[in-house]
Amino acid sequence: MSITIICTGNPVSSPAGKYSSEGFDRAVSAAQASGILPYSGRKFDPAGRSVLLGEGRLAAETAAQLILPGEFRVEALLNEIPVRSFTDTEKLYPVETWYRKAASQRKHGDPRQPESREQVIARTEALLDMISDTDCILVTGPLFLGELLDRLRIHNYVIQRTGVLKIQPLERFVISRKEEHCGGCQHNCFLSNPGCGVGRDKAMRRRSSSSTG
Repeated sequence: MSITIICTGNPVSSPAGKYSSEGFDRAVSAAQASGILPYSGRKFDPAGRSVLLGEGRLAAETAAQLILPGEFRVEALLNEIPVRSFTDTEKLYPVETWYRKAASQRKHGDPRQPESREQVIARTEALLDMISDTDCILVTGPLFLGELLDRLRIHNYVIQRTGVLKIQPLERFVISRKEEHCGGCQHNCFLSNPGCGVGRDKAMRRRSSSSTG
């Protein structure tokens, strides 16, 4: 099983600065409706794998700019988590405050937010059931991606990434099952291509067990 998850690109109209509640809601809507900043790097080859992306322009443009041409399937389970201002006010708050307080409301199931964390978790579980044992590429927004990575860790998947800490626009994550790795070296190499003594020994035992079975 091979899964690659790609975070959507940075919106052309990205929320920044301070907003009232109405201003924040407008800024979020504008970001979701805008395109992504141009990408000029090397395109990703899906190598025959299915490509699934969330609804909306950000996911569509990310796939079009980052992945070699092919058939892309839109899947609502991959939609970005919707965000709404945490209160109605003319007071100006930094954009980080709006996102942080909205996340807190979502965690506690506040009806002000369109989707509770419990609903987001149910959506991630439905997605994992749908793609179980398949090779695919997923394109989704950073908020949903963060929740998806948490569920993958809970289900004992190995997550490999190039970045650290905060998820970056266009960042890629390679997901695989724990039993596909050696579990005994710094890079936790794949048994299909072992790069250490532990991995080679484990791969050899697996082949031996398969041949005698």
